[in-house]
Amino acid sequence: MRQRISNVQEVKTKIAELKGKQLVAAVNKGRKKITRMKGEIVDLFPSVFTFRAAHGDLVSFSYSDVICGDIVFRAAE
Repeated sequence: MRQRISNVQEVKTKIAELKGKQLVAAVNKGRKKITRMKGEIVDLFPSVFTFRAAHGDLVSFSYSDVICGDIVFRAAE
């Protein structure tokens, strides 16, 4: 079973380690809709971080989205 991160500070440090690396983000948009996009984490802010997709879109996510499991990052292939 996968261990869940429940502390916001832990999530912030994990996201900071991933900054600048090529990733694939799987975003759960509800009702069985999952969007996958390649890109990298660009900036970190106190309550959100930004992700630039390979096609140029800049998207912001909150750290709580990662805690809830709505966003999952994995290394790009």
